[in-house]
Amino acid sequence: MSSQTSQVVYTNKAHCRDCYRCLRVCPVKAIRMEDGQASVVAERCISCGTCIRECPQGAKAFRNDVEVAARLLASGRPVGASVAPSFAAAFGEWERKCLPSALRRLGFRYVGETAVGAYHVAQETRRVVEAQPERSHICTACPAVVSYVERYAPERLDLLVPVVSPMIAHARQIKERLGPESHVIFIGPCVAKKNEAEWPQHAGIVDCALTFPELLDWLEREEILLAQCEASHFDEEPQGKARIFPLEGGSLRTASITTDVLAPQVVVASGIEDIREVLESMGPETPPLVVEPLFCHQGCINGPVMPAKGSVYERRRGVIGYAEKAPGRD
Repeated sequence: MSSQTSQVVYTNKAHCRDCYRCLRVCPVKAIRMEDGQASVVAERCISCGTCIRECPQGAKAFRNDVEVAARLLASGRPVGASVAPSFAAAFGEWERKCLPSALRRLGFRYVGETAVGAYHVAQETRRVVEAQPERSHICTACPAVVSYVERYAPERLDLLVPVVSPMIAHARQIKERLGPESHVIFIGPCVAKKNEAEWPQHAGIVDCALTFPELLDWLEREEILLAQCEASHFDEEPQGKARIFPLEGGSLRTASITTDVLAPQVVVASGIEDIREVLESMGPETPPLVVEPLFCHQGCINGPVMPAKGSVYERRRGVIGYAEKAPGRD
């Protein structure tokens, strides 16, 4: 754990200015005032990162795990990197080509795209949905959504598809490849992934979850410049449409789930308001739904700590462009 705090999302008290914005925007009321400062209530927090994005003072922060990652690489054991497919929105075209080499310079033995796991998650999700067309299904790739349902909509728990996220699926594949003593570090735009990696049912699968900003800081600390790294490839190519997984409708497209195939209505719920509305509307009287919930509006390309690379629509084009130029295997 970080020396700062073991809590994933917390308040940097030196920056908090008593503005109350985080109290207003927190979707699960996990902020309370203590001595004039906003404090995150760990028991209520789902690590969605909304307060981090919205705090005008930068007082809401997430746990920095770079030191944990550095210790894993220094352990002498093989370490694999799982890079979220939204990296194509966080990095420019030439930067994407150099990123695998930069990660190898850090010491990673294997450098792969989480989209490799996303493909298998999508196919298993489709299998579950097609095996039970008479009932509704909520896809489970987003850990913030899973946490929200578990804590604040438990009446919908039985609708969660019993399939792990792409991060977990890919980490399992990496450990099979590198051996049981190996470590896996996930890198992406999501704070909730830090929380997911520590869920008891996932113990020992993902050893550390970093955000893109943490990775960039780590590279800077090690004086590794992307511009000085040669262009290279990831160690494995994802199949099908998996590289568009972080977009609205991306997981459904990867799974080839359409209303033509399944007959019931398919819903993409993007953002907490849409998610709440869908969850509240699902019941015994409603027709079966297949719900792809994305806690962040517009999907993972709008993650709470996604580096600013133009508008969300430009980031979307980055992911689509990368997927088209580097297609997987159908």
